[in-house]
Amino acid sequence: MYDIFVSVAVFSIVYVFIISEKIHRTIASMIGAAALIFLQIFENPHEVYIRYVDFNTVFLLIGMMLFVAAMKRTGFFQYIGVKGLKISRGSPKLLFLILTSIVATVSAFIDNVTTVLIFVPMTLAVTDVIGMDPSPFILGEIFASNIGGTATLIGDPPNIIIGTNAHLTFSDFLMNLAPVSMIIFITVDLFLIFVYGKELSVNLEGTLREDMFLEEKSPKLLMGEVLLGTTVVLFLFQHKLNIPGSSIALMMGFLSVLAIEREQLEEFLREVDWETIFFFIALFIITGALEETGVLEKIAYFMVYLAGDSLKKFEMILISFSASLSAFVDNIPYTATMVHVIGHLKDIDPKTFHNLTPLWWSLALGACLGGNGTPVGASANVVALQVLSQTGRKIKFWKFAVVGFSVVVISVVISSMYVLIRY
Repeated sequence: MYDIFVSVAVFSIVYVFIISEKIHRTIASMIGAAALIFLQIFENPHEVYIRYVDFNTVFLLIGMMLFVAAMKRTGFFQYIGVKGLKISRGSPKLLFLILTSIVATVSAFIDNVTTVLIFVPMTLAVTDVIGMDPSPFILGEIFASNIGGTATLIGDPPNIIIGTNAHLTFSDFLMNLAPVSMIIFITVDLFLIFVYGKELSVNLEGTLREDMFLEEKSPKLLMGEVLLGTTVVLFLFQHKLNIPGSSIALMMGFLSVLAIEREQLEEFLREVDWETIFFFIALFIITGALEETGVLEKIAYFMVYLAGDSLKKFEMILISFSASLSAFVDNIPYTATMVHVIGHLKDIDPKTFHNLTPLWWSLALGACLGGNGTPVGASANVVALQVLSQTGRKIKFWKFAVVGFSVVVISVVISSMYVLIRY
């Protein structure tokens, strides 16, 4: 009981500081993580980093941050950004729809963190050219990346966990989750255009100049295109190649430094956002404590208790609880706990839980879409907002959460209706 109390207390205190922003989130989370280890919450403190820290994500972040730093020097982001501006013909709403649609599509096949690390700098380059506040665009891309990642087996880590345990294929996810993900994406985009209608109603035609659209490409820009194309292809085929995303990111990160400005490694390393890296490590440990002490498992079985002998009721509870919890807790250990619980439901009540298929989709929808609720609900959120903050702009926790939870509510309502009608 002591372990449960301490793990929940530390988790709550850390989040209070993250929300209030009285203390830097990295400092608060690192002290919280260290306190959990110091207070002997983990059975074997020496295995904490091995068991609970997802170093694939950590090294993926470092590699992609190096890659993005190199790509900035090629002028590629500005070039593509201006191309998008030309296609939109000076309409911020159309530009918003183009960017979020591309992000959602790419996120279905490439890790969300990688996607936002590529597209957020591109978006900042565009908004800088036209003198617009990038916040609505960045929020739209964050939500789009999490929604798009829900659509396929490889789009988000929880889906990979579910697919592995439930023996579901890429086609199963595409047929069952892609349709509802598309409906949610369109609805959310329309909602965001309504919310940010004033900001996105500016006519930018007067800001477009002919010199923006010069077609001539420098050797560095051509090199950037080759590097990005290679990176995207490697990520698309990483599962067939059986290569972790972190290895691809690190290889392409250092290869891009070698190809662009090999003498400037120290400068590139300074551009790696070490605050975010340590923040992720701390969050993995804090969430790991909730898993270690059985808090996540108790929440899972509480859901089963609330549902009673109703499969439909459990589907609705599963979507809602998963979305709510995933807004605050890393969805990977939560999903790993839930697949264990769902897998044993037939033993608990064979009559009620004879068909588990709707429950797998309910879990995937809740766990993946709930991340849109808060700035720390998903890795893509943390990374995108940190990149934005480097420009001197910041979206406060509550400002994000007001819009984010509205997006989650829309997602949960549509997901619930979809599951109820289809299954």
